[in-house]
Amino acid sequence: MTVIFISFLSMCHSFNWYLNMIEERSTTMPNDKLTMYSVVIPVYNGEKTISPLCVAIREQFNRLNLPYEIILIDDGSGDDSWEIMQNIRKSDHHVKIVRLMRNFGQQNAILCGFKYTMGDFVITMDDDLQHPPAELPKLINAMNDDVDVVIGALAEKQDTRIKKWGSSLIRYLNGVIFKIPKTLKLSSFRIIRRTVVNHMVQTTTPYPYISGLLFSFTDRVSNTPVEHHPRTQGQSNYNFRKLVRLAFNLIINYSSIPLRLLTFFGMLVSIGAFTIGGFFLIKKMIVGSSIQGWTSTIVLLSFFNGILLAVLSVIGEYLARILGEISNRPSAIIREKLM
Repeated sequence: MTVIFISFLSMCHSFNWYLNMIEERSTTMPNDKLTMYSVVIPVYNGEKTISPLCVAIREQFNRLNLPYEIILIDDGSGDDSWEIMQNIRKSDHHVKIVRLMRNFGQQNAILCGFKYTMGDFVITMDDDLQHPPAELPKLINAMNDDVDVVIGALAEKQDTRIKKWGSSLIRYLNGVIFKIPKTLKLSSFRIIRRTVVNHMVQTTTPYPYISGLLFSFTDRVSNTPVEHHPRTQGQSNYNFRKLVRLAFNLIINYSSIPLRLLTFFGMLVSIGAFTIGGFFLIKKMIVGSSIQGWTSTIVLLSFFNGILLAVLSVIGEYLARILGEISNRPSAIIREKLM
C-alpha cells in the first residue's frame, strides 16, 4: 500500500512538472519568434537600380538580424528589368518576382504584391533608390502597438517641379476626400501591419489607391522623418498625364464630389427655372401677353426641365453608389511569377 501511495505522489509530481514546462514554453515561445518583414517594390524600367536596391535591403536586414522577403513586381517595363529580376531571384532565395501582363500603374502593382507577402509587417518603397534602404530601421523602430501604419515623412523631396506640383494636388485631394490631417505627410515609403494588409487585398476595385485604402481601414497612422535622395538613374516615371489620371481616379472612385456638384447645380437651375416660370405667369396675370400660348409654353418647359435636372442629379448619386459595388475587374493580371 505504501509503495502504491509513493508511486501516486511521484506521478502527481511528474504531471505538475509537465504542466509547468508547457506553461513556461507557452510564455516564452512568442517572445522567441522573430518578426518577419515583407518589402514590396513596384518596378518600372528599373534595370539600373533594382540590383543595388536589393543588395542594400539585404544588408540592412542582415545587420538587424531579422527575417525578411522582397517582392518585386514588374509593371510592364520596356527595358531589361524582368531579366535582371530573374537573375536576382536565382542568387537570393529571399526574393519573389511577379511580372504583370502590361503597365497597370504603381498603385495596382503594389496591391498585387501585397497578395504574395507573408510578413507580419509589409514595407513599400520605390525602385529608384530615392527611398534609401538605410532608412528602413527608422520605419521598423517607429512601429509600435499604438499604430497600424508608419509613413516616412520625407525631409526634403528631391523631385521634379511637375511631381512636386502633382504631390501638392494629391495631398489636397486626400485631405478633402479621406479627411487626412494636414499635419500628416504621405509617401510611398511606409510600413503596414499585417491585419491592415489582409483587409486591403480583399478589395476588388480596378482603380486602387493605397493611401486611400489605408485610411479606409485604420486611422492609427503616424509619421517618422526619413531622408529622400535625389534620383541618380533615369527620369521619373510620373509625368503630367499620369498625375492628372491619378487625381481623376481619386475624385471619381473615392468620392461623390462631382455628383454632389451636379446635384447642387441642378437644384440651382431648378430654382431658376421655377423663378422664371413664376415671373412669366405673374406677368400674364397682370399685364397680359401679346403672343398667344407663350406663357403656358415657358411655364411648362421651365417646370419640367427643372424637375428633370433634379431627378437626373438624384439618379446620378445612386449610380455612383452602384458603380462602387459592382466593379469587379481585376486590378492587375499576372503574366508569370517565381516564388
